Amino acid sequence: MASPPAAGELPFTHDILADILIRLPSLADFGRACASCPAFRRVITGHSFLRRLHVLHPPSILGTRTFFGFHPAELPNPAAPAARALAEAADFDLSFLPRPGFWMVRDERGGCFVADRDEGTDDTFTTIAVCDPLFRRYVLLPPIPGDLAATVQQPLIVNAERRCDVFLAPSDDEEREAAAGAPESFKVIWMAHCPTKLVAFVFSSTSWQWRAVAPARWRDLNPFMPSVTQYMPLHYRNYAYGCFYWSLSEFPYPPNLIVLDMDKMEFYRANPPPNHKLAKFAIVELGENRVGMFMLASNNIEGGALRLFSANRETHGGCASEWVLENEILLSPSFKYAMLGVADGKVLLVVTQDVRSAPEVRCVSLDFKTLQRQEIQGMIHPDFRPLTPLPLPVLYIGYPPSLSLPTI
Repeated sequence: MASPPAAGELPFTHDILADILIRLPSLADFGRACASCPAFRRVITGHSFLRRLHVLHPPSILGTRTFFGFHPAELPNPAAPAARALAEAADFDLSFLPRPGFWMVRDERGGCFVADRDEGTDDTFTTIAVCDPLFRRYVLLPPIPGDLAATVQQPLIVNAERRCDVFLAPSDDEEREAAAGAPESFKVIWMAHCPTKLVAFVFSSTSWQWRAVAPARWRDLNPFMPSVTQYMPLHYRNYAYGCFYWSLSEFPYPPNLIVLDMDKMEFYRANPPPNHKLAKFAIVELGENRVGMFMLASNNIEGGALRLFSANRETHGGCASEWVLENEILLSPSFKYAMLGVADGKVLLVVTQDVRSAPEVRCVSLDFKTLQRQEIQGMIHPDFRPLTPLPLPVLYIGYPPSLSLPTI
């Protein structure tokens, strides 16, 4: 006769319990289960279980990281408790990175940050770190090899302090790794806008090496542009279905949609929605091999509009074709709008009241399926100004600390 389970234990294995718990409907339910029973907590906080959970449940918008620090989402947003717990647990000042030097946060993806610092002599080839502010982990990337660096000639300034753009890309086997419980991997893209061409290198933590993307001449990416440019022409970086998207423009030349295909490791030109001037935009994955584009068209007199286009993806090219206007929302001329990004099928806007004496800055989400607008309290620092040289806030999209895994 089998002996009864000891106090605090359950009469079945952890595997069976995991198969039961994974059916909980929401992240909040997992948090409550963790708090209710030690046996539940041991199973839910295990790495293999959390990887299964992350595949089934999308992460939430927990806050933004700006020059002024981290700003968690506040009530009545349902993610507010998780955001507050994250703000208390994580080190968003990145004080665990090597000192001395000022580290500038350049991008975030899935709770992982990439930051860089110049050594006082070079604002082009900076020291790059990939870090996890929640678990206070970091890795320093090796320098870009000399033969690759030699192809970068007279890079243009991309913000007030750097002559390079640095951002994160999903790893090749992200879904497979999540299912198999393999260690995390990451990719970092380093990019420079040179007067005659666009240059980019990709670092993979799997190979621990830098690789070159095929360089692209500006004239090939936009035939209306001159062969030499003096200003950074790429704007509004977005990612969907293995591709990065930018708007390429240099006034008075018409803008183009530029794509970096991560599988082919090359840039190419794509067609924007016809009969619409390509303006501020954000790309979203609509599912079933369809891509969407939120486009923000401003008009200082009439206010402007926010439009949603959709298109099928071409399997041979990876870019969208035959854009269709799905919806349009008119915007009030009493406010100024900036595109913050897209998360969970919603577009996030930084909205500034057009009152010079006392400007008010807010973050608003807009669901194009329901046309529901919701203000997200606490996401924007009151002193933030979209028209200043400071970059837009970096979104932090992730999980509560109790349901999080190290990203590096």
